[in-house]
Amino acid sequence: MAFSFDRLKQKSEKKSDDIFNQRIARHRMLVFYRVLGVLISCIVITVVLYVSWLNKEYTDYEIRSDEDRRDSEDAKYVPYNENVIKYSKDGAEAFDGHNNAIWNMTFEMQNPMVATCKGYAALGDFKGTGIFVMNSDGSQGEIDTKIPVTTFCVSSQGVVAAVLESENDTRINLYSPEGTVLAEMKCTMARSGYPVDISLSDDGMKLAVSYIRIDSGQLKSSVAFYNFGEVGQNEIDNYVSGYDYVDCVIPKVKFIDNDTAFALGDNRLVFYKGTQKPLSIMDTFINEEVRSVYYGDGRVALVFRDAANAGNYRTDIYNSDGKLLRSQTIDFAYTDISVHKDFIIAYNDTECEMYDLYGRVKYRAGFKEPMLLVVPGNSLSKWTLVNRDTVQSVRLN
Repeated sequence: MAFSFDRLKQKSEKKSDDIFNQRIARHRMLVFYRVLGVLISCIVITVVLYVSWLNKEYTDYEIRSDEDRRDSEDAKYVPYNENVIKYSKDGAEAFDGHNNAIWNMTFEMQNPMVATCKGYAALGDFKGTGIFVMNSDGSQGEIDTKIPVTTFCVSSQGVVAAVLESENDTRINLYSPEGTVLAEMKCTMARSGYPVDISLSDDGMKLAVSYIRIDSGQLKSSVAFYNFGEVGQNEIDNYVSGYDYVDCVIPKVKFIDNDTAFALGDNRLVFYKGTQKPLSIMDTFINEEVRSVYYGDGRVALVFRDAANAGNYRTDIYNSDGKLLRSQTIDFAYTDISVHKDFIIAYNDTECEMYDLYGRVKYRAGFKEPMLLVVPGNSLSKWTLVNRDTVQSVRLN
């Protein structure tokens, strides 16, 4: 019998290859299981930390900075892009939680009004004819309306919409930040009604207007939407959609994001949505008196007296689709409410409570000294607290 060294060599090489391949396969599986183990560990740690964060309740706060201020008794404060605007008859200023000035200006107004949208602010006098437009870089322009202003709003692009009223004329004008007239609309009681409230979408392209009028002896409110982009150019007077409501007064209409608006009447709540032509997506009647309404970050909060618990309040919180997310009880006499991301902050000068949308208490404590304004920061635990004597940057703990 002949002996083949070549065949033996081939078998030996094949066996070596098989062993090598098996070792590679085992190594790859070992690496896979190690990576999988690390990933699972990371996921478990993340879930544990997230659950811990969800259930964390803050009970106090640490003052990171405490700066002195000397504001007059008639000064008013409003949140401004996680900062603060203080205004009075003599002027206005924007400052951060460390009391660093962002901008300031002086003026003389009898009844100053302020509108904000993200980094822009507009300031004007009720029945005056001038509106100042500001952002983080300072003054962007001054608008001369020529006709007295009754109300105005501003977009995140600095576009201003203003209701102008004289003895013979009521108008709604749109202006660039520099004061250029972008659009003009004349309002008549016979055609549209009297404009009660207005609101611009964030990009300044869509305008919502609430009108009121008497039609055939009946009180009627209308909510109209105008589009000043390409779609609206093809429509008469830029009018793209609208709805009539009989025996209803609608004093509030507001965009809560670029494509969603809501209207609150004395007997109903309506949500509208649309990138170009907003349509009604939710319309519900309200048979209780709304004590106050707050909105922000795509949420709307209506506050009612709590009939079941005397002295308490009930807050109904809606999302941008008009869905009721939760009813939350507030058991103290609040003076203001902030709707911030997925949290509701209710407070007065000495007490404060914060809840998430699941009703979990996130903070319940008093202030170390009376406060007038609470401004949430870019994280849940960072706040700015303001009164006439101090501005404090704090961290909840």
